Amino acid sequence: MMLFLFAIRNCFSVAIVAMTKNISSNPDVPTYTWTNQNIIISSFFWSYAALQFFAGHLAQTFGTRWFLFSTVLVNSVCCILIPFSAALLGGSGVMACRIMQGLFQGFMIPLVSNMLGRWAPIKETSTLNSVVFTGVYVGSISSYIITGYFSASSWGWPAAFYFFGSLGIVWCVFWLLYSAESPAHHTKISHIEKTYIQQSLGQHTDDLVSTRNIPWSAILTSLPYWSIVIAAIGESWGSTLLNSELPTYLSYAIGLDIQKSSVFTALPTVASLIVTLGCGPLASFAVNRGYISKINSRRFFHGYGSLALTVGLLVLPYLDDVTSIACVLTITVGSGSTVVCGHLINPVDISPRFAGVLMGFSNGAGQLVAILAPILVHFVVVDLTDKELWRIMFITAAVIIASTALFFIVFCKTERQWWDEGEKKETKSPPSGETNKAYEAEVTTT
Repeated sequence: MMLFLFAIRNCFSVAIVAMTKNISSNPDVPTYTWTNQNIIISSFFWSYAALQFFAGHLAQTFGTRWFLFSTVLVNSVCCILIPFSAALLGGSGVMACRIMQGLFQGFMIPLVSNMLGRWAPIKETSTLNSVVFTGVYVGSISSYIITGYFSASSWGWPAAFYFFGSLGIVWCVFWLLYSAESPAHHTKISHIEKTYIQQSLGQHTDDLVSTRNIPWSAILTSLPYWSIVIAAIGESWGSTLLNSELPTYLSYAIGLDIQKSSVFTALPTVASLIVTLGCGPLASFAVNRGYISKINSRRFFHGYGSLALTVGLLVLPYLDDVTSIACVLTITVGSGSTVVCGHLINPVDISPRFAGVLMGFSNGAGQLVAILAPILVHFVVVDLTDKELWRIMFITAAVIIASTALFFIVFCKTERQWWDEGEKKETKSPPSGETNKAYEAEVTTT
């Protein structure tokens, strides 16, 4: 799922270069004279944050299965409609499709966290989280390269939207056939596996959590949780800037053609895929063997990834050599992906029961702020070929990433918080930040 949604999301960043610049071998492929490219790019994020604040809340009440199905289906249909919308309504039509895609993708991250909270055993959380998030990188890699290929070919950029939209619809069929809301509802796993997952996570009931039992006041006054929110703002700003604007920067400021630009954009994502596949099992191994505490593991992986991104963004705008740019991007973005074992997994640590709710709010807040990144590019980088103007954007991103990472490192926690037990525990709970002792005993005896 993550693969298809990120392919649908990121193919537009490459395609818009071809939509506004005649690069296809086929002269009949349409191009447009839009002057608000960055506003069109940012339109996806206008609505992306909106549903994230409510997605986890809705999943706790109604479940995740049908919401995830709707997310992929709507995104796939809108992807197929983009070429028609561009021809009939111009940039406004494209923005309407992208706004709808962003709105429904708001369900994605919170509901994936919700599913991990129900399905990922405690000792396997880091590994499974990394495996799931590899879809982000595989989807991005495929979208960059395939869109660049289609855009330069006789098929032109519209073929990329038809291709990825069709794949998403095929995924929907398989999801309906093989998905389940929780281990208790899955008919194809063994009783031993089901019992192992449920006991590991302390699942005593198959019922969904009522919305009135979500301890909002405790969550919103929890400093460990706010460290996740702040970290999400920095990570979202950096990823939004790079995913949305890197193809444009490489094409206009560096002067690469679209196929080379798409490959250069994909190379760092390949590195991210490799790092993500490795850091999850490495984190689980180190924590389970006692080589490092869970909290220091989260601090290390988030801090290392943020430091790499900060340094890379400070160096990148001063480089002119194409090979140097490729190396810096690959090392920077690849190393930066270790945050998948930092703040991105932390909601499952502190509250497996409400992980979807927490992730929805934190990712929503992050994306709400990150909307400003491409909009700021539109107003600051008035000449897309001027590297001095791009330098302002990269340095700004570096400062935001570094400062938010520092906040997370200082204030994060990994103990399951007392309020994770919900309303029934609120009247006799320990101070904020401490572990629920009943839960500790429960896990110890299972």
